[in-house]
Amino acid sequence: MRRKILVEDFVLEYTLLIKKVKNVNLRIQENGEIVVSCNAYVPLEKVDAFVASKCQWLIERKRQLQRKKDILKSKDFFFYLGKSYPIHKIPSSYNRLRLNEGICEIYLTDENQEEKLRMHFCQQEAKKVFTEYVEKIYERMRLDYSITKPEVKIRKMKSRWGSCMPKKHQITLNLELIHFDPAFIEYVVVHEFAHFIQPNHSKAFYEVIEKILPDYKKTVKNTLKLYKDE
Repeated sequence: MRRKILVEDFVLEYTLLIKKVKNVNLRIQENGEIVVSCNAYVPLEKVDAFVASKCQWLIERKRQLQRKKDILKSKDFFFYLGKSYPIHKIPSSYNRLRLNEGICEIYLTDENQEEKLRMHFCQQEAKKVFTEYVEKIYERMRLDYSITKPEVKIRKMKSRWGSCMPKKHQITLNLELIHFDPAFIEYVVVHEFAHFIQPNHSKAFYEVIEKILPDYKKTVKNTLKLYKDE
């Protein structure tokens, strides 16, 4: 169900999902869509009021998401493991992307090949980097918890950094993590591993994360700063 509300001359549009949940829950997806869920007994007026109370947060979050898109889709810089590399395009008889002495060199036979080349580079690097972190975290966590080594999948995800399927012993990581600081990649991997021990985001869940990464809150906070307007 799509709904629109007016908050001080600002129109907020959101999708309302009726579910068997106790509270009114709100999230904003990577594409900017606002999604609210609640049970069938909550009056629509109460849901609208709840969304309206989050207006300033929603506006700021939308700005952060747009900032993220601007960063990752930059035509002037390539972001890899938290560092920015000025892009230098070079006409060539072959296609190649390499990071060389602080510069992202993109060799192109055709300008139209750039996006495909970027994607291929990210996929290759993500497979290598993410696997290393999964191996490291698994070795640390298996000493304290009885868990099976998971299968790792990598794909672009619109609204999450990662996901976990405990029954299938599977972790999926967002391809775009390859652009971010290694500390944030490590946090996401630990976050997904923690779901093997605690299925929800309870206090006990975050205690598992904190046991492995005592400074995880600082890591997440520093990453989110990237998206705030200067």
